[in-house]
Amino acid sequence: MRLVTVGLTPHRLEFLPATKRFLWQHDVIVLEEPPDPLFRDMLFGQVPVSFYVEESEAGFPEYEKEFCRELQKLQQAGKKICQVEPYLERWIIVRSLLDDGVPSSRVKKLPELSQVYEMEHETFGKLLDYYAAMQGPFETLVEKIKAFARADARRIVLRDRLRAREIVALLKKCPEEAKVYVEAGYIHIKLLYFLASQARGLFRLRVENLLLEALSASGFRGVLPSPGDGLTSYYLFGGRHRAIDEDLLAARSIVYIKLIDKDELKPTPEDPFPHLRNEVFWRLFVWELSYEDCKKLDRLIRLLPTLKAREVAKRVFERAYEQAARKFKDLRFGTGVR
Repeated sequence: MRLVTVGLTPHRLEFLPATKRFLWQHDVIVLEEPPDPLFRDMLFGQVPVSFYVEESEAGFPEYEKEFCRELQKLQQAGKKICQVEPYLERWIIVRSLLDDGVPSSRVKKLPELSQVYEMEHETFGKLLDYYAAMQGPFETLVEKIKAFARADARRIVLRDRLRAREIVALLKKCPEEAKVYVEAGYIHIKLLYFLASQARGLFRLRVENLLLEALSASGFRGVLPSPGDGLTSYYLFGGRHRAIDEDLLAARSIVYIKLIDKDELKPTPEDPFPHLRNEVFWRLFVWELSYEDCKKLDRLIRLLPTLKAREVAKRVFERAYEQAARKFKDLRFGTGVR
């Protein structure tokens, strides 16, 4: 029977060694991206990787460059590589039609595109509402980020449902003994549900959550999502899986995003997991804060750059900082999933 491995992972350089190892163990690789007309040329070396990544407007360009170089090696070794992300594929068509001057009233009536158009319109609108609330009170900001997270959760469900449908159709064309690796961002838990519901008699499903494996290897026990991902997951599963107030999750997510590094960090032998190390510390920190603590901290750091915001957080909430530091010092980020 076919084996399908879903690799849940952040698109970060520090997770590439583990991702590469899994890629080489499979015959077919299903990427989490819409079909790109330059993709095949890049795979065969007819288009430079740097040009391809620049043209694709990758969110994590350094990761994507190294990942593409590995895909070229896999292609040369005879692996079948394909791009499957029907939601984003349809959204690209929507944008193209709008750019060509097709009225939105016509686009949103097209059967294959209407659902994606409406979902993107709603989600982007909620995001703009959140940004507009940056000048307002903290309570309004909390309500706006909750509204965005609810819309984002609905979008994720639709993305995962559409993607699962195409992946299953692809699997039916694969040989019975095929080993298939499905790339997925770690927030796409619903993809597992949709795949598992159609697995019987067709394939065996295996999950590799590289983020959880790296946390476990560091010595952390349990799940430690970012507050924003925790809030989105809260709505993905109807708020039933967490005994935590959604307002508190939202409040923590607002201050957390001000404290973490935003740029791509390159791992080194001395610091193989720079993003994970940075993010785990500040997750531990914000988990010590109450709603009122977050409100106070937001007032002090909302307009500050990251480094200044961290200094203020450490000074004003010294106890929370020390509590996080005590928990953090026992963790080992020199190993992880390699």
